[in-house]
Amino acid sequence: MELSPIQKDILITLITLYHQSSHSIKGEEIAEVLRRNPGTVRNQMQALKALGLVDGVPDQKEVTAQPPEHIRS
Repeated sequence: MELSPIQKDILITLITLYHQSSHSIKGEEIAEVLRRNPGTVRNQMQALKALGLVDGVPDQKEVTAQPPEHIRS
């Protein structure tokens, strides 16, 4: 499986932010760090979730995610 550059950037940013705060990260937070459109980040996070690379967290307003369990430890 080959990830696109934006998917790699999102994963790296997600893991970095998660390790700094130890809470689920909103797509909007990642978009702000990467200076990308929040919609683009949300769409890519859904794709990463489908690949099993992020765990989705239910949120009524937007996509929220955290790294898979084996990375969180």
